[in-house]
Amino acid sequence: MLIYFMKSALLIFLIGLAFLTSCMDSDDPVPKGTQLLANTNLSANSSSVSPWNAVSAPGFDLGVSQEVFRSGFQSIFIENLDSLNENAGTWRQTYSEVLPREGRSLKLKAHIKGDDIELRGPGSNVYISIRAFPVEDSNGSTTGRFVTSQNRAFVRGTFDWEPLEIILSSVPEQVDFIVVYLVMGPRATGKVYFDDITLTVE
Repeated sequence: MLIYFMKSALLIFLIGLAFLTSCMDSDDPVPKGTQLLANTNLSANSSSVSPWNAVSAPGFDLGVSQEVFRSGFQSIFIENLDSLNENAGTWRQTYSEVLPREGRSLKLKAHIKGDDIELRGPGSNVYISIRAFPVEDSNGSTTGRFVTSQNRAFVRGTFDWEPLEIILSSVPEQVDFIVVYLVMGPRATGKVYFDDITLTVE
């Protein structure tokens, strides 16, 4: 009898917990699993990769390839051949729709393909980043508003499509919009392709 009572109590507890969790998620304007970026495989339009934007920098070639891609029919790339180039080449996309509730985590995942990538100095890398804007909250704090793979995963050599991902562990307060960046940093040479780029609510 005691075992039966304990099993019943446990079952009621689990049902209540599941109900509470579902209620919390239903109140979330952007629930877990939501994809925030548009045109994630860069193939929504053969003449444009919008809303992805290239941030041009002297010495870098930023473009679209319809010969090399992971899915769809095209990818974007950054190329630099000058080992002394102190600039950075960047693709970016801004998310300014309804934001996930504070405390949710966001996972940025991009697939990259490398062609003879070499790193030749401090800050030299291929990386991805998430930044919440404004850069500072009303108290002047930048804590938890930026995350990058720049000093975590060093991208070198020639390789086929591989995933690169980072997590913004908690959406901070006072966020107007979020920007993701795909970057080839200073004094990195070679060519990197990006495809299947997602920003998912965890």
